[in-house]
Amino acid sequence: MNRTLIRSILLISLAWLISGCSTSNVSTGPDRATNTLTRKIETTLKNSKELKGSNIYAQSVPAGVLLTGTVITERQKYLASTIANSLVKKGTVTNRIDIVKLQQSAKIKK
Repeated sequence: MNRTLIRSILLISLAWLISGCSTSNVSTGPDRATNTLTRKIETTLKNSKELKGSNIYAQSVPAGVLLTGTVITERQKYLASTIANSLVKKGTVTNRIDIVKLQQSAKIKK
């Protein structure tokens, strides 16, 4: 019984290792699931003057497209979602973009 349990656990662990399980569902690296649509969305977002200073990635997911990354303002987050929605014909756009406020340099009084 004990050997069977240990062998089962080892077999399952090996299967997970081979299949490439990860702890994160959202990926922003080169191993993202991309296609022509997501590359078109990213290109359009990068070429937008209003999205200057943003860092947005599009990932293909079963329900549509997932947007991740960072922007500076709430308006940029809304604009990125609007642009992606205009390009997606089937599925939905999920917006998980974070807003990162830029720190203003403190003025030094002399």
